[in-house]
Amino acid sequence: MARSVAALQEEEEEEEEEEEEEEEEEELFVAVRCPDIEEILEGDFTAKERDGEQPGVPVPQWTHIFVHMSSFPKHIAEQDYSHPFATSPSHLQSPTLPTVSERSPLITKAPFAAQSPSGGDPGILQPGTSYTSNGSSPSYVTAKSSSLPSTTDEADALLEHGLTDHQKRIAAEDSSHLSVQELTTREFKILLRYSGPVVLTYVLQNSLQMASLISLGHLGSLELAASSLASMFAAVTCWSVSLGTATALDTLCSQAFTSHHPHTIGLHLQRSILILMILFIPIAGIWIKSESIFLSLGQDPDLALHTAIFLKCLLFGAPAFLIFECVKKYLQAQGIMHASTYVLLIASPINVILNYTLVWNKYIGIGYIGAPIATSISYWNILILLVLYIRFVDGHQGWGGWSWESLTGWPAFLKLAIPGVMMICTEWWAFEVVSLAASYLGTVALAAQSVVVQTSALLYTIPFGISIAASNRIGNLIGLEDHRSAKFASRVAIALAIIFGLMNSSILLIFKESWGRLFSEDADVVKTVAMVLPFLALFQVSDGIAGVGGGILRGVGLQHVGAYLNVIAYYLVAFPIGYVMAFKLEWGLKGLWGALCLALWTVSLGELWVVINTNWPSEVQKCKIRNAQMAQRKASIQAAIEADFPENAD
Repeated sequence: MARSVAALQEEEEEEEEEEEEEEEEEELFVAVRCPDIEEILEGDFTAKERDGEQPGVPVPQWTHIFVHMSSFPKHIAEQDYSHPFATSPSHLQSPTLPTVSERSPLITKAPFAAQSPSGGDPGILQPGTSYTSNGSSPSYVTAKSSSLPSTTDEADALLEHGLTDHQKRIAAEDSSHLSVQELTTREFKILLRYSGPVVLTYVLQNSLQMASLISLGHLGSLELAASSLASMFAAVTCWSVSLGTATALDTLCSQAFTSHHPHTIGLHLQRSILILMILFIPIAGIWIKSESIFLSLGQDPDLALHTAIFLKCLLFGAPAFLIFECVKKYLQAQGIMHASTYVLLIASPINVILNYTLVWNKYIGIGYIGAPIATSISYWNILILLVLYIRFVDGHQGWGGWSWESLTGWPAFLKLAIPGVMMICTEWWAFEVVSLAASYLGTVALAAQSVVVQTSALLYTIPFGISIAASNRIGNLIGLEDHRSAKFASRVAIALAIIFGLMNSSILLIFKESWGRLFSEDADVVKTVAMVLPFLALFQVSDGIAGVGGGILRGVGLQHVGAYLNVIAYYLVAFPIGYVMAFKLEWGLKGLWGALCLALWTVSLGELWVVINTNWPSEVQKCKIRNAQMAQRKASIQAAIEADFPENAD
């Protein structure tokens, strides 16, 4: 026991020594932040003395900022230290300084005027002098005396100049002084505040397609079946693949926004749009040829024709929906969760009116094709409204304008996007396969399957909202290099998933006998639903953990882990077992959902283990390297442009 304690003490001492070495390397300057700044601002000397305009007047010793240039690592001296939390006011010529510690998001400038370094020690940064480097020799920039803050409030105003409201909130969330209880409470509140608008957005967004199904359901069974088949085909071939690709934005945008280069989220958005539009070209070809595909699969000719017509009409709005998803993630990375909610609150009623007008109106109604056309128009409506929100309300802070740089950096984007596609598609397609398998169990089982699927989707809205909130929150904190808060946020998100999962399970178990009557009057369907709901209740906790865990993995950039877990859980474990239980043991629908329950518990436990054992400081370093590589690429492109077109150089 004594030996193990001694070993632990040695490990702790080694960790402390490593942290001290990292701090010595990072603290290139003394960045002054209240309350230290009060001592400087209340010093007993005049502005002229600060400016060094009276030779021989001693400057207080505590105003000297020592920087030994000989100890600078070359790769640090060459870094770009521009930072979103230190945007320089127009009347200050001084560039920004690097942070004191990785938990301090604000960077301050020396609040005194310059004293010429000429003739002095070049290894010492004099009061009021800032340091910049071009990789070879230092240069000193002097701040004007007219811009000197005279009070602490004025100094704080300078520090916060140019920050967005969300950046100010994050800047104020320094966790170094918070206890475990305080930090946990803070993250609970933030995640709940973020997830609320996301849940409402998810419900309203699903209502766009639901309105089409409802309007067509009153036309006839053929129209309803065709629209349902078209929706499933679109989900498998387009929505799942495209939304999986867009998960790269969950990592890149959320981490970039709070890092040293916030405008790179605009570049990530441009890349995602370009990649998705290229990806949509073959998807559009599949939709156009969908009738022959359905006929080759043995579908009824009338059903195949109507389904293909629905998909061809939906082609008009599909690109708008894909771009909307990217723009929505761009805003969520900035902490603007409510924008898409406002947009859908406007667009959803308009969509209902469009469906009625184009499908049922006796003067201008066009029947069946009116529903997909109404949906396409609604997709363009939500995109246009969201862009207008960014232009005139909020969210433009991360947009740096269109840039040729968006044509570069695709390998890094695809490195996250491809595992994201696997992560989303493997789970999405698994549920579609279960629905297809249920069709071989008879009409009662198929009807009960539709009820259970709709119930599962309804209950998943809350874990889904928490997963989006957790993804962006953790990504923001990693971008801030605050690995302590990121770690706590991940645990709080998992706790919320468990809490709401238990609530959902309780609701299902209490109302299992009567729940089916809300959807059907058929006694056999109601009885089958009652038998399956306990399996649904059993995996509510695991479904919540799996969903939230997936969001955490996306925020960190570990999409490939989620993809591997889904492949193993669904395709290597659940499908073989589900086939045996449903068809060999004749458990029917219970066997299929029992297999899904096993898969979700496998995924949830795997993701939980990964989250608990994540090396958060290491993930912060990966983020810094990724952003540094992007900054280097941007500088190279800018240099090439200036060399080829010197008249366009700044």
